[in-house]
Amino acid sequence: MCIIETVSNFFDQEFLKDIISALIGTGTALLIFYLTILSDRKKEKKKSQEENDNRVRNFSNLVKSSNGHVETISANLDEMVSEYEKNNLDFQLLKFSPNKSFNRLEKLLKNENYFLSYINKFGESKIDTFNNISSKVDYFNMQIDQLWSMVEKSQNFDFERKKRFKLQVSELMNLTAWITKQPELLTADDIDKLNSYIKEFYENITDETDLNYFYEYLRKVLENVLIKYTDNQIILGHLPKFRDTSVLFREIKLQNDNHKDDLKQISETLKSTLEKYKTDASELIK
Repeated sequence: MCIIETVSNFFDQEFLKDIISALIGTGTALLIFYLTILSDRKKEKKKSQEENDNRVRNFSNLVKSSNGHVETISANLDEMVSEYEKNNLDFQLLKFSPNKSFNRLEKLLKNENYFLSYINKFGESKIDTFNNISSKVDYFNMQIDQLWSMVEKSQNFDFERKKRFKLQVSELMNLTAWITKQPELLTADDIDKLNSYIKEFYENITDETDLNYFYEYLRKVLENVLIKYTDNQIILGHLPKFRDTSVLFREIKLQNDNHKDDLKQISETLKSTLEKYKTDASELIK
């Protein structure tokens, strides 16, 4: 009797309705919970993908900018070389480029998140390419820093030698003026000639940085007058001072020629490395 009553209750419509309602309620709650988790996962995946895309986009933009930076520096170096070939006496300044893309890239490449974003985008087969880009960024950073240091040192060296040259010329001018007061050393015509050179020098000088002007004065004094008196021990004793100053003038020009050759070599190396860098980075900047 009890079993029959239990079976009867089980098939009771109200009882079944309660059971089904409970099951539907539980299933709905579980479904909502599952759909919520699925939605959150999709949002996280979308957010992660957006972050990856943003990192790769940032990476790509910096690579583009760094390409332009190297091209600008190379163009500036070529311009300096061209100016030195026309005038190897005036020191050429390296134009400042405010582009800091390589500094930013160097920091970016040390960030593991950027590496992972790169791998997610291009696959593990491109790890070598990433490493190649990283090594060339290091090279460009090092080369650019060394370039500025080299130009600065060369500029200071050039400045000090030119300052010394002008000081020596000033001393030789005083010496020339003293010689004109020694009538026993030179003929009257040569004394007049030296006086005319001194007068001409001060009357015609327009640019005190023009060392060619200073050198031309020395050349005329030495070649047109003093060289005729090598048998005079007093004059002969002063000739090495003129010679040393002339040698210094030629060394200044020679140093700038050497500096020009260094700049030319650096420019060529930058260009060849840039081509390889562009090849490695081409997948980023399509």
